[in-house]
Amino acid sequence: MNKHAVYHRAKSNYAFAINENTLAIRLRTASKDIDEVKLHYGDYWEEVDGRWVWRKEKVNLKIEFETDLFTYWRVDINPKDYTLKYGFELIKGQDRLMYIERGFFDVDDKSIENDINSYFSFAYINSIDIFKSPSWAEDTIWYQIFPDRFCNGDKSNDPENVHHWEEKILGTHEFYGGDLRGIIEKLDYLKDLGITGLYLTPIFKSPSSHKYDTTDYFEIDPHFGTKEELRALVKEAHSRNIRIMLDAVFNHIGVTSKQFKDVIEKGEKSIYYNWFYIQKWPVTDNEGKLIGENYRNFSTDMPKLNTENEEVIQYLLKISKYWIEEFDIDAWRLDAANEVDHEFWRKFRHAVKACGKDIYILGETWFDSHIWLQGDQFDATTNYPQTKPILEWAACRSINAIDFQRMYVEAMLRYSDNVNKTMFNLLDSHDTPRIFTLAKENKNLLEICYVLLYTLPGSPCIFYGSEYAIAGENDPYCRLPMPWEKEKPEIFEKLKHIIKLRKQYKALSGTTEFIMVEEEEVIIKKVRDEEELYLIINLSNSEKNYDLSSNLIKTAAVNLMDGKDINVANITVNSEGFVLIK
Repeated sequence: MNKHAVYHRAKSNYAFAINENTLAIRLRTASKDIDEVKLHYGDYWEEVDGRWVWRKEKVNLKIEFETDLFTYWRVDINPKDYTLKYGFELIKGQDRLMYIERGFFDVDDKSIENDINSYFSFAYINSIDIFKSPSWAEDTIWYQIFPDRFCNGDKSNDPENVHHWEEKILGTHEFYGGDLRGIIEKLDYLKDLGITGLYLTPIFKSPSSHKYDTTDYFEIDPHFGTKEELRALVKEAHSRNIRIMLDAVFNHIGVTSKQFKDVIEKGEKSIYYNWFYIQKWPVTDNEGKLIGENYRNFSTDMPKLNTENEEVIQYLLKISKYWIEEFDIDAWRLDAANEVDHEFWRKFRHAVKACGKDIYILGETWFDSHIWLQGDQFDATTNYPQTKPILEWAACRSINAIDFQRMYVEAMLRYSDNVNKTMFNLLDSHDTPRIFTLAKENKNLLEICYVLLYTLPGSPCIFYGSEYAIAGENDPYCRLPMPWEKEKPEIFEKLKHIIKLRKQYKALSGTTEFIMVEEEEVIIKKVRDEEELYLIINLSNSEKNYDLSSNLIKTAAVNLMDGKDINVANITVNSEGFVLIK
């Protein structure tokens, strides 16, 4: 046995409560190394004939995933009296070992037979500790809008230096006039596409086009409109069953804010001096130019806020509650969330959830985020780790399907089922190159990326204009104005259809099983309750035929992309193509 590969950790993504009665238990072993795994489990000792005995039950684990490196085993159990002590019996041929918290032991070792404190422990299923997030987020189809570039609905509030919509002059202080009125005008368009959630990048007063350098968190930027127009947007969106998520930038503030301007003017005498991390005084030179190295910052024009300062804490919490209570928004997206201390986010969650337990809290992170997803901070994070294998295999073609499966599975198992249900899944954003650019403007690959996105558990999000196949490299080139003057391309209807399928077939957000993985091909089975779907992707340079007759009882099925009947014993998939079968 390859002991080095064996891994489990209690109360983690390897052992978590699905609900008040059920625990999911996982184990990792080397790929194809172990023949069988049994869970030995029980609760506490029982007195038998004057001695304390630990009565254990046994149950087999099943293979959840198998990649080129690891096999992942799983069993869901209902522990007696909500408490559990457990270990794993590993079987390989005639060899048997017990793997417990203290390590590896002979299965018949008497020293550990009744020593429950040597085993793994899930001490008690406390209801309050079970990860819960707003149930509505599980079924939400998000659409990210960069307001200045989406739609200009009111030219009277345009900046003086506004560009013509078809121009391609980009930058931090280049404006196109998009506003809240424009978003309101396009709500029916978004509903038709199938969108049920809008994520707006910052709309608060700021000198830039991106608005991440906030001047005043309590004011709508005048070039975007008024508070009454935000109220109208929320009301009109809600009437169409569309939720609204605003962007909170609490890691830093703009240098044009009254707080930092006061520090520039008064130095240590400023009442806001301790709102920031001033390393050295002054923070400007003799010509008034900012000296970035003299204060902590996200960038020179965005000084970092001290979220351990009580005045800053109360100021930001007041903002957080204000836009929920006064404007009925449904969610907060938290910019640069990983740079803010955890204690502040705990206070933030408490304040926000007091306004409504179904407020969705999304943290922007780019890597493993389990520490923020323990139920005391965020409901979800931006799931970039799950994005990368999709992009690298299906768009950039920089890895093969074997690598894709391994990375995909590792990202999937990074969190519990409860967390995955409302994770924020995306392919691109205002911070990344456009997916169409990454796919080298190959529409077949673009479509495959989207079908993979919409077969993930969680909340899928598309970046404005993706339905028009907008191209663009990194910021600022990913932020082109929405090309409303163009006819809707073919990808619009295909993406609309994929969204419709996502809503219609719950299996698309269900469990994932890899039926086949070759260098350039995969077959994925999606299951939820009694519903099963099959996704076949062929990224090779030639047409391929597949036989799923051994997986399906019926020989006839339907290709959900075109509604045509398909013989499962002879499925033809084009080069750089896919089929989705029911």
